[in-house]
Amino acid sequence: MEAKKRILIIDDNRALVLAAERVLQKNGFDVLTASDGLKGLEKARTEKPDLILLDINMPVMDGYEVCHKLKSDPDMARIPVIILSAKGEIDEKKTASAVGLKEVYTAYDLGANNFLTKPVAADDLLDAVRNEFAFSSLLSEK
Repeated sequence: MEAKKRILIIDDNRALVLAAERVLQKNGFDVLTASDGLKGLEKARTEKPDLILLDINMPVMDGYEVCHKLKSDPDMARIPVIILSAKGEIDEKKTASAVGLKEVYTAYDLGANNFLTKPVAADDLLDAVRNEFAFSSLLSEK
């Protein structure tokens, strides 16, 4: 039997963390959490999660710096990172603002695997996580 995948959520929004944690655990994932970037980076180093959900705006160290440090560290560079942020939000007319696009491009430039805007629906979060694991397993087979 395959071990449960471990997901680290790094976000200072406690309500979002609790909601995401509940959804992920209900769907068979082990979940670790950290409330700021520095704690999240330390937990990533010690716990070696299979995937990281990462907010951009956080105290102590922002998500961009965390992502950069993760992707620069050979021991953690292969951990997929999904950014969860309101900064890439699309307005009611379904057009992305210039600021939002800049945030999305910055995340991808730093090595993020995906970018989801808050609030994110439970189904969308699960789809992104499952897709990332499916993609990662395809890469590891090669």
